[in-house]
Amino acid sequence: MNLPLNINLQQIFLHMLNFVILVGGLYFILYNPIKKFMDQRTAHYAEMDKAAADKLAAAEKLEAEHQAQLSKLDEELRQRRAESQKIAQDAAQQQLDRAQEQADQIIAGAQKAAESIRTKAVADSQKEIKELAMAAAAKLTLQSSKDAFDEFLNLAEEGKQNEQHEKA
Repeated sequence: MNLPLNINLQQIFLHMLNFVILVGGLYFILYNPIKKFMDQRTAHYAEMDKAAADKLAAAEKLEAEHQAQLSKLDEELRQRRAESQKIAQDAAQQQLDRAQEQADQIIAGAQKAAESIRTKAVADSQKEIKELAMAAAAKLTLQSSKDAFDEFLNLAEEGKQNEQHEKA
C-alpha cells in the first residue's frame, strides 16, 4: 500500500506506538516521582500552615490571658493607688488638724501674753501718770507758793514804798 507522497502507514503506526511507549515510560518514570514529591511538598506546607495556625491560636490565647492579667493588675493598681491617695489625704488632714491646733494654742498664748503686757502697760502708764500728776502738782504748789510769796513780798515792798511815799 503505497500512498502518494511516499507515505507509509505502517511507519506512521510504528512511530505512534513508539510515541505512546515513550509517553507511558516517561509517565511511570518521571510523573510518579514528581507527583510524589509534589504531594510531599504540599503535605509539608500544609503541615507548616497547620503548625503556624496552631502557634497563632496559642499566641492569641496567651495574649488574651496576658491581657486579662494586665487588666486585673491595672484594676488592682487603681485600687491600691486609690487606697494610697486616701491614706495620704487622711495623713495630710491629720497634719493640718494638728497644725491648726498648734496655731490655735499659739494664738491663745499670744493673746494671753498680749493681754498681760497690755495690763502691765496700763498699770505702768497709770503709775507714771500718777507720778507725773504728783510732780506737776508739787511744781504747781511750789511755784504758786513761790509766786504767792513773791507776790507777798512785792506787795509788802509796795506797801513800804507807799508808806514811804506817804511819809515823804
